[in-house]
Amino acid sequence: MGTRPRGILVRALGQAWVERGGARDALADPALRAVLAALTVRANEPVPPAELIAAGWGPRPGANAEDALGTRVSRLRTLLAPTADVTWSQTGYLLRIDPGRIDALRFERLVEKSLNARPREGVRLLNRALALWRGPIAYPELTPGGRAHDEALRLGELRFRAIEHLARCELAVGHAGAAGDRLLEVLAVEPFREGMCALAMTALHRAGRTAEALETFRHVRARLAELSVDPSVELRETYRAICGEEPHPLTHRWPVRAPRLPPPTSFLGRESELARLTALAGRERLVTITGGGGTGKTRLLLETLSTMDGPPPTVELSTLEPEEVPLAVAAALGVHARGTADDVLGAVADYLGDQRLLLVLDNCEHVLTEVRALAKRVLHRCPGVRLLATSRVPLGVGGERVLPLAPLPSGGEPLTSESGHLFLARARRVRPGFAITPEQTGLVRGALRTMPGHPLNIELAASRAAVHGVEELKDLPRAVVEWAFDRLAAADAELLSALTVFRGEFDLHAAEAVTDIGGAIASGITRLAELSLLTVEDAKSARFRIPELVRQVAARHLAGSPTEHKTRDRHARWCLDLATRAAAEATGEDDRAAAARLRNNAADVTAALRWARTEEPGLAGELAGRLGLLSPYRSEVDFLAWQLALGDLEHPLAAGAAARAAVRYGDLASARGLAERAAQIATTDEERYLALHTLALTSPDTGSARAACHEILALRDVPDAHRADAWAVLALLDAGAGGEAAEAARTLAVPSAHRAFASYVDAMVRLARDVEDGVAALGRARALAQQADATMVEGAATSAQATALLRLGRMPEAAKLLLHTLEHWQRLRAPAQLEASTRLAEELLATVGAAPEAVVPALCRNFGTLAR
Repeated sequence: MGTRPRGILVRALGQAWVERGGARDALADPALRAVLAALTVRANEPVPPAELIAAGWGPRPGANAEDALGTRVSRLRTLLAPTADVTWSQTGYLLRIDPGRIDALRFERLVEKSLNARPREGVRLLNRALALWRGPIAYPELTPGGRAHDEALRLGELRFRAIEHLARCELAVGHAGAAGDRLLEVLAVEPFREGMCALAMTALHRAGRTAEALETFRHVRARLAELSVDPSVELRETYRAICGEEPHPLTHRWPVRAPRLPPPTSFLGRESELARLTALAGRERLVTITGGGGTGKTRLLLETLSTMDGPPPTVELSTLEPEEVPLAVAAALGVHARGTADDVLGAVADYLGDQRLLLVLDNCEHVLTEVRALAKRVLHRCPGVRLLATSRVPLGVGGERVLPLAPLPSGGEPLTSESGHLFLARARRVRPGFAITPEQTGLVRGALRTMPGHPLNIELAASRAAVHGVEELKDLPRAVVEWAFDRLAAADAELLSALTVFRGEFDLHAAEAVTDIGGAIASGITRLAELSLLTVEDAKSARFRIPELVRQVAARHLAGSPTEHKTRDRHARWCLDLATRAAAEATGEDDRAAAARLRNNAADVTAALRWARTEEPGLAGELAGRLGLLSPYRSEVDFLAWQLALGDLEHPLAAGAAARAAVRYGDLASARGLAERAAQIATTDEERYLALHTLALTSPDTGSARAACHEILALRDVPDAHRADAWAVLALLDAGAGGEAAEAARTLAVPSAHRAFASYVDAMVRLARDVEDGVAALGRARALAQQADATMVEGAATSAQATALLRLGRMPEAAKLLLHTLEHWQRLRAPAQLEASTRLAEELLATVGAAPEAVVPALCRNFGTLAR
């Protein structure tokens, strides 16, 4: 054979044939084509006869399969001679051929050459390369295990990369319309290739077809919504570049509590700071709003966040102890992390490494050391993350942009200054007919000039004047908050002090639960709100919050008082009631709403646990145990560290809750030990269920897991949803082959997160019987899991769906879901699941010809390329 190939001899990019005159017609025999394809895919390498027989005649060939193979090999020798030949080696048949005479190999060489060519030459080379394709897939005769051959998948991905590169070359030479049309043809059948979509949008926009570009984005996003995933960063940025706005997200990338909204009062005096902060937050890595207590830092922050699409993860630090800061940040992001502060910060930085988001830290001044450590770690390791903080002093971290809030001006004529406008607005909000008489003008002027012009001071003074008269402002001191507290009636001062046990918002029922004060609490709260010592967070649902500076003053009167222990005990029992109701509703239709209410009061619950652990250990154990009875398929990350820490109490529910927390942290050995101890000391069916369910999920052998499930089924006093869980676990252990699967399917009516788990089990049963049906069922299970916030079910279903899509050769969908599942398991710090997903990722990369990586962030970057 010559060293310079001339024409193509063997074609594999489409139906296999030999390019010689009428020889194409001679390959009408499907077995002959399959043998040729099997030899070509391993050209110049020996192929065992058994492999050739399986390719030509399937897994159950007839008795004369070897003779039939010999006949086909003889026919191929005739067709290929004299340019190529099929010979025998010690291990099998071997196709001896110049690689350049095979269209697949020539295609690869042309594509590789185009990568280093100028755009016009690239267009010529890539058109030649793509013209070699005669069908939609390479080696269609080879379908091992019912899926496309790995080499066919690799060549298919290379073909799509060639099309994308051709479009880029066409854009470079000014053929934007042709590039857009070429890419639209691919997106019509391959809608999950987001990079192609971004490039098509750019090409169409440059060609003056902007409406078509935006419609292309909407079409691809609708298809991505079927996978319950958001468009990639590249695709979102392309959309923003074309139309000037950010597309609305389809899903949240972290569990977000109900966002805190600005109070319903008008926002006065900080308009210029609001505009500046909005601009800074959009471009700077670290922005800190500084100012003294009461200057309106948090209010300005809330006003800014309310203008953004989607609430960013926010950490309220004012009530936290320094050692709690890393865990609070992890909880806001949904990251399962434990260990030392450095361990937790490392886990947070690992998760945020490739993320693009804004992280908000409110009231940092008393935990500056911890916040600085966090900021340094995140800014160094997470280039896409921006930090927005409030603090009385700057954080003192390199690159920090500080936005200082000065007092509102009251110079010149105080009544017409910004301070005066705020004073009158707040006074008239309390008493709509409020007016200042000529005799009172001097008194108000003097007050505005005397007190520091912080919005809180002005609001307190204005409210007091509106309720009790302007004469109250006579001899107004500079310490306005202390002045406002000291002028309260004794009952109102005691009520306000008691309310400082709340760490966030509270309503009238909550206030009644924790206070032991005679008289009507509702009227007392109304008076405190009129005086601006409470802010009305939501007028419709009558929810209140204590301004932080007011809290600090009032809390000093509670600390060490005769009523402090009783007040904190009542607060802890109120938290216990919240957790008990949420646990009771975890098996019903109100599961998600009850869990959300508890999550929105997480700061109160953790504060109660912190107090009760020392003062009332039995109460702490009961509260932790009720938290453990929340849905086993949801991750209430705010409470995990506390559940685990209280597992050493001699309380069966606390031990069972700690076992579930250990499962969330991926520590199955500790989970089994805690669950075994919980089972030993359990005295009720509820306590036994909590222990047995963990044992069923963590037992090292199927026999023990089955035994735990059957014990759950034998319990009399447990909800039907818990029995459904046991049947479902049995179905998984049975791989969908036994009667338990049918029983699990009959329980699909159980609601919320339990229903999501049952749907996942049903999908796995279907997957074992029919991959296509299983993929669709897993998609439905994922949607249910997302609706129910069942993070554990969502992760398992996503991993299973990605695996099944890879088996089907649907690479872009598999890659997109793998990106999602890798991020999911990294956030949940689940080592076994993360390892399995990483192995699947390496398999996918190897299939399409990319070099496998061992590190998850690197895999994610490779997947971002593949998903294009």
